[in-house]
Amino acid sequence: MSGFDPKLLSAYQQTSYVALDGKRTATARIMADGKEVDSLLENRGAAEIVFVTAWNPKSKPAAQAANDAAHARLIDILEDEDLDYLPAELRPASKDWPVEKGVAIFDLAPFDALQLAEMLGQYAIVWQGQGQPAQLLFTRLALG
Repeated sequence: MSGFDPKLLSAYQQTSYVALDGKRTATARIMADGKEVDSLLENRGAAEIVFVTAWNPKSKPAAQAANDAAHARLIDILEDEDLDYLPAELRPASKDWPVEKGVAIFDLAPFDALQLAEMLGQYAIVWQGQGQPAQLLFTRLALG
């Protein structure tokens, strides 16, 4: 990770990863108290959750149409694999970056989630297990 942009790493770490469950939300933040997500996991009967986006591959701003098409592809993959998920938003701390659409996937192993993210051109995912803080996990794309 020595060559990874420190500003980008900081942006990832400061982003709020929000699962949208109807009128309720559950927010994960890197290495922060994960009680909201723990409650969501308990209600869903799940042990872990991963947040994945298809927007802005390689953290390069993309046109709205490209982001929408990438997100639709992600949803198609989830549906084809019959994975349990909720819509999610990745809400950056900085106003310089837009809120990104994503998904919160239940009980998808981190290795499988990393492969999915890599296929979508993403550098990282956020994983949280029941009773644990959220962690930022990097794909091979982030390693150069």
